[in-house]
This record gives sequence, structure tokens and C-alpha cells, in this order.
Amino acid sequence: MNFDRARFFCNNQTMLIPLLSRIRMPLLLAALLCCVPPTHSAPKTVPLLVGEQLDEHGKSRPVNGARRKLLDALEHELGVTFEVRMYPWARAERYALDNGELIFGLPKTADRLRTLRYSDVAVHRNLWLVTRSDATFKFNTLEDLRGKSLGIARGYSYGEDFERARAQQLFRADEDVSSRATRLTRLMLKRVDAILLFQPSDQAPREIEAELAAFMAPRLQAIGAAANAGYSVLPKPVAVDSGQFFAIVRARDDGIIARINAALVRINQRPPN
Repeated sequence: MNFDRARFFCNNQTMLIPLLSRIRMPLLLAALLCCVPPTHSAPKTVPLLVGEQLDEHGKSRPVNGARRKLLDALEHELGVTFEVRMYPWARAERYALDNGELIFGLPKTADRLRTLRYSDVAVHRNLWLVTRSDATFKFNTLEDLRGKSLGIARGYSYGEDFERARAQQLFRADEDVSSRATRLTRLMLKRVDAILLFQPSDQAPREIEAELAAFMAPRLQAIGAAANAGYSVLPKPVAVDSGQFFAIVRARDDGIIARINAALVRINQRPPN
């Protein structure tokens, strides 16, 4: 009898070992996983197209000021990292349409609204006319720009009314690189009658003039005798409270615009620093 039991055990040992292995392996894996410390995944990287801004040497200027502060706040709220890609506006828009990537700062038009889904206003801005202080003129409507030469950024749209007046050749648009310093220098040299300038909506004309004077002071030394005037911001803006938006091709929106809108609400509810 004892011999039969021993033989039974030996005959079934080969079956028991794999069975025990199958039982023990999940337990072993579970124990090992419990010992592994938790890891925190890196924030999701989101490509973000923006219009290129150049300095007077033609080199790209990094995103800074109010725009950088906004992007930093949104990154924190959304748990993402924006991979900022700067291009001339025409190219940035083409990439946004072709690749379905998020873009910031592209003005609304009827054609774009059919293709792109826009966020709520992210930053409020006004569009101002800047002249030499000794060559100001009265401005109330676009008709007052008849015959003037205006310095604008190449590839940028300043709204449907402005573009319609431009197409009708109400004024001459002097397109230049996206360099504020270059356009202000051309204005001082009397190459144009005025330039268009976006500024935060809470700034008054006198504040903008002081900012431009400080910005251009070291640059005007190279101009010499031609820099014999200051800069004046005309009292009435071309566009009031013109905002900047995020936008993405409608078919590629995975909910990012809704999340941005919710984040903007939370950011705007914070008390000012």
C-alpha cells in the first residue's frame, strides 16, 4: 500500500510542479509590483504654433511678457507642456490647417471660422496707430487713412474691415518682417506715416508712448539726426478690445478647446498678484 502511494506521488509530480508554478507566478509578480515605487508621468507635450516675432537683426524673439505668463498659467492648469513652434504667420496658419496643430494668436475671419474651432478670448488687446510726434493726424475711421502708408507685419491679418480697405487700396500697406523695432525705425525715418501696434487693452496711449521711448532709446542712437522726434499713439484705437485666441482644426479637436476655455475661466478668477 505504501508502495502504491509512493508511485502515485511520483507519477503526478510532473503535473503538480507546473500547476504550482502557475499559481505562484502571479503572486510573485504582484509582490514585486508592490515593491516598485510609484512614478509620476511627465506632462503631455502639446505642439503650439505661434507667429514669429523678430528683432531688428532678423532673429526670432522668444515668447515673453504677457504671452509667456499666459502660457505658463495654462500649462499648470492643463497639466501639459507647450512645445512652442514659431513661424511667419502665413506658414504657421498653413501648418495649423495641414497638420491639425493648435495655434495661438491667429485672428478670426469668416473663412477660418468655417475650418477652425476658436477658444474664448485668451488675452485682450487693442490695435493702435503710432506716428512720429511731429506728424500726427486725426483718426476716427478707416477712411481717415486714405492715402497713408502704414507699416504692418508681413503675413498678419488685422481684421476683415482693415483687409477690405487694404484690398480697395484705401491706403498703402508697407509689409515688413515681424520686428517691432524695424517698423518703428522705418517710422522714425519717415518711410511710413504710421505703424499698427497691438498692446494689452489696459494700457493707455501715454503708457504705450513711454514704453516705446524706452524700448527704442538705444536703437535711435544709430539713426542720428533723423531721430529728431518722439512717438505718438493716436487717441482712438483702430480696433477696441481685439482678443487673441487659441484655435485648432475642427476635425482634430479632441476637447482641447473646451479644456482651454475652462482653464481660462479658472485663471481669470484668480486675484491679481
